Amino acid sequence: MPRHHRTEPCRTQQGVALITVMMVVALATLLAVGMMRNQNLSLRYADGLFSQDQSVLYTQGAEGFAKDLLLRDQNDDKRNGKEVDHLGETWAKPFPPFPVPGGLVLARVEDLQGRFNVNLLWQEGAVNTEAQAKLKRLLVNLDLPDNLDSALIDWMDEDNEANGLDGAEDDYYTRLSVPYRTANQSLSDVSELLLIRGFTPDVVNKLRPYVTALPSTATINVNTASPEVVRILAENMTLIGAEELARNKPADGYDTVDAFLNEPAFNGLEASAKEAIKPLLSVRTAYFELSADAVVGGRHSVLHAVIARGDSGTLWVVSRDYGRLFSSTINVPSTLPVGMTTTETR
Repeated sequence: MPRHHRTEPCRTQQGVALITVMMVVALATLLAVGMMRNQNLSLRYADGLFSQDQSVLYTQGAEGFAKDLLLRDQNDDKRNGKEVDHLGETWAKPFPPFPVPGGLVLARVEDLQGRFNVNLLWQEGAVNTEAQAKLKRLLVNLDLPDNLDSALIDWMDEDNEANGLDGAEDDYYTRLSVPYRTANQSLSDVSELLLIRGFTPDVVNKLRPYVTALPSTATINVNTASPEVVRILAENMTLIGAEELARNKPADGYDTVDAFLNEPAFNGLEASAKEAIKPLLSVRTAYFELSADAVVGGRHSVLHAVIARGDSGTLWVVSRDYGRLFSSTINVPSTLPVGMTTTETR
């Protein structure tokens, strides 16, 4: 057999070995790329979790800052001998955006008693007719059905008899596609209105800026109430009149409810009518809401915390809500911390 025929198997084996090596190298490369990709994803995931945790901690820091402001405010009021809460105080002023490493914190404190407390409708086992009239007026002013109060009262009262044709008790709610029963107690949050007959999402969205759900002892602070809320106190008051009253109120607030009701805007009210609404009003506040949005590395953490302040200076958090968005008219500065853009703010 000629010599050159013996080299064929050798060359074939070399070719197979070369292909095998190339396949091993390609497989190793794919595995390395996959491992690097997985590692990169893991790092990004861990970085995202870290940013999210940081943003949550910053909102908690904002809560602590708000509590400190409210405590200082109360101590200052006691020192000055004028325990009045008004919009000229430090806690009520807009907070500038606060830069933090890798992000920004937006926050504000609002007086929840500047709104109408829906739980005023049911006090000591009976309907507060004065509060009921004020709620009806608010509904009319917002172009909403003025008969929604009936179902709201049924939701809070302890009996099972519908309050007229517009009321709703267990008989109505248990026949829904997803049945449930009435609470038979005061509302714990404004969002609970969505469970009540007639309170559609559109209705609740219209009401939300002007109502709150607090203990029935929480009255309306006339120093912080919006013109829309002040307007419901007098039947013939227009929104323009309420806005003018708000513009002309004392810079450091009314000392008493009587001083507020002695304004010319209430000259049309009889003395008996003023006496009737006085139990609904105050010049001090015990319930505030902190809204904070911390943005770190593009991750948002939003906190809405209801903070209660006792006469003795005790502060406690009634509730925390991490589910609502943060809406703000704060102007974000043109120069943001590294890693942030204006599209990351709400």
